[in-house]
This record gives sequence, structure tokens and C-alpha cells, in this order.
Amino acid sequence: MNILQISYHTAPFSSIGQFDSGGLNIYVQQISKHLSQKHKVTVVTAEKAESFKNQNLEFRSLNLFEPEISTEDKEVHLIEFIKRLEETFALKDFDIIHAHYWMSGLIAKDISKKFNIPYIFTSHSLAVFLEGYNKERADCEKIVMSSSQFVTASTNYENILISESYKVDRRKIKQINPGVDSELFSLDKSIKKENIFLSIGRIQEQKGQIEAIEFFNTFRKIKNDFKCYFIGGPSGISGDDYFLELKKRVKELDLEMHVDFLGNLSQSKIVELLNRSKVLIHSSLYETFGLVAIEAHSVGVPVISINQGSFKEIITNNINGYVAESFEDKYLNEFLLKIFNDDKFSNYVSKSAINSSKKYDWKNTSKELSNLYESLI
Repeated sequence: MNILQISYHTAPFSSIGQFDSGGLNIYVQQISKHLSQKHKVTVVTAEKAESFKNQNLEFRSLNLFEPEISTEDKEVHLIEFIKRLEETFALKDFDIIHAHYWMSGLIAKDISKKFNIPYIFTSHSLAVFLEGYNKERADCEKIVMSSSQFVTASTNYENILISESYKVDRRKIKQINPGVDSELFSLDKSIKKENIFLSIGRIQEQKGQIEAIEFFNTFRKIKNDFKCYFIGGPSGISGDDYFLELKKRVKELDLEMHVDFLGNLSQSKIVELLNRSKVLIHSSLYETFGLVAIEAHSVGVPVISINQGSFKEIITNNINGYVAESFEDKYLNEFLLKIFNDDKFSNYVSKSAINSSKKYDWKNTSKELSNLYESLI
């Protein structure tokens, strides 16, 4: 097969955790790498980045905008991107198109119709998650899903959400779990665990880091010897303002000895910090999946979250983490105190986390996608 992967708004092979780079980037990186073992894979973005070719895998940036501009400002380059795409590639030679995120979906819809190439769509995030609800984007997502041959969902939660919110036929939605790189995200028994919370994600309001900070203000009344490291850089149109708000709130609550912002880090450094940490704290209410959770689990780190959707399919309370209705849940505090104070329980939860992560494998993800592609050719 000759596969075209479109990741219009973010360069998948760039650094993770700043601007618009996140779980989507890892997803496209991993499936492209695995698919290219048997197929020809071309990954294209509009974000400025260094292009490369490695055997069956080619990554090409059409260099239309800088990574730091807002997602909203990236929309204006859509028509130019389609024009450049047609000038750069013999699009008729592709067998299948896989579009990632709604703007890529609009592009795939256009070239699919023009060159009669089937396309599938993976959202990675949805307009219904956004505060204030972005109707224009939601309408675009519905158009993209309706005209695509298949829509992939990472969880049953996302499957139902797409079907009910966008009125997509359930038969058209294919549930395919993402994976985890277990060779990279692995437990290092030589590293001593410390009383560290880790928060990993871009700094933006929808990720809810302010809720985590408020939680630490309460938690220190029952356990004062802990540290939290926030990993990730500001993202989105108001990311910098939100980052300033977070730092201001830390100072107001006198939490400076407990909280540090580390910015964007390499994946190897993140793995090192996961191995030092006892808990991953996840404060976003909405996720289509929760890649960061299974990566933490793969290193033996339990995850606490207030996500009542997709994370309930990943986390089993008191086994590999705890999903609470809010950070005020007293049973959440009980779980954390046992993690911090009871080595036997902590070891049990760590082993359970590793075991639960084993069902997530990028090889399986890529195989299922390959079968889906082939069914359309």
C-alpha cells in the first residue's frame, strides 16, 4: 500500500509537549514507523520542520507556518496547503489517506473527492470538549466524519461520544486502541521512588492544571513532604496567560516548595522522572484516550484523575490508580496516603499498572489500521 498520513497543524516528529504537539504526534510517529515496515508511508504537515526520508517512511513539511502560531491562525493556510500538496506529490498514486485532527480531515475530504481515494479520520480531540463549545469546528468535524469511509475511536467512551454528538453511524466507527512503547516506557528498579507527583501535558486551560494546584493546597494538610513537577509548555491562544495564572496561584498559596514547572522535556527525561515518581496526576476532564496514563502505567506509576470518560476504561480504582469525581474525594486521599506510606501496597499497585499496560501495543494498533486500510482498497 501507498499510505498518505496528513497531520496538517502539527509536525508529528517534532518535540512533544509544547505549542500544539501532544498525543497526536506520538500516535502518528508510532503508526507510521510500524506501517512503513510493510508499506510505503508519507507523512505531511504544514508546520515548519525538518523533512526526512528513511526507507519506506518519508516525512515532508510544506513549511507554511511556524509552530508557535495559534491553532486558529493555522486555519487560514488550508487552501494553500492543498495547492502545495498537489504540486509536491502525485496524489493519484496514494491508495489510502489517513487524516489526523479536524483540519487534516477537511484536506483529506477535498483530495479524496478529487482523486477518488478513500480516507479514514482520527479526531484525537473534539470540539465538544472545548469550553464555550466551538460550533464552527464541530460542524467541520461532522462534515469530515460523514464523508469519510471510516472514523476511528480510541475508547468506547469516544465511540459513543462520536455517535451521539455527531450523529455518525456506529457501523462506520472502528474502535482501535493506541499503544505504548514499552521499551522506552519501562520500569528501572535501580531508581529510588520519591514522593513526587508528575503532571504531563501542554499548559492550557482545558488540561486543568489549576485544579491540580488547588488540590495540592488541600493535600499538604495531610501529607506535606511531596513535590509536583509540571511537564509541558504553554499551548493555544491563551496558553501564556494561563501559565502566568498558574505561577501566580502557586505563589498565592505558598506552594513554591511543592511545585515546579519544568517546561518541555525529551521523552527519555520524562521516563527518568516517571521512574522517580510515585503518582501521575491527570487533571483534564476530557480526553479521547489518555496516552499519558498508559505510558505511566508501563513504568509502574499509578494514575489519579478526575476524568469520568475515557480514563475509566484505563484505570481501575485501588488497582492501578484512582478515578475520582473531584479532587475533593476523601477516598482519593486515602489511596494516595497508602501509596506514599505503605510500600507493600505501592508495589502491588505498581505491578498492576505494568500488567494493565501490556494490552496496549503499537504493533497491534498498526496491524488493525492496516487491515482497515486494505478493506477500502
